[in-house]
Amino acid sequence: MIAISATDKKLTAPMDLRFGRAPYFFISDGEESRFIVNPYCHEETDVAPRVVKLLSEAKVDKLITGEVGPKAHTSLYKNRIQIIMLDEERIKISQVLRKIKF
Repeated sequence: MIAISATDKKLTAPMDLRFGRAPYFFISDGEESRFIVNPYCHEETDVAPRVVKLLSEAKVDKLITGEVGPKAHTSLYKNRIQIIMLDEERIKISQVLRKIKF
């Protein structure tokens, strides 16, 4: 199961370069896909561990995003979620999906 940080709940929306502050995540296993809301994107502290827990509960094992801070990196590693970082600004979720293989 993959997760892509997203700026909106549309495939035409850009990937959000900020992992913990992304308002949405696009989640897919290659057959079924959905968007989930990141309820922690506006919190001030300890965002990363809570977002990682959210993704872990959704059975995510790969994360595609732009930036991952040290706390998030540690938490993702502990939860066995692979990090794939893209630095392409304004790349759409649909474009990311074309680049990956399930």
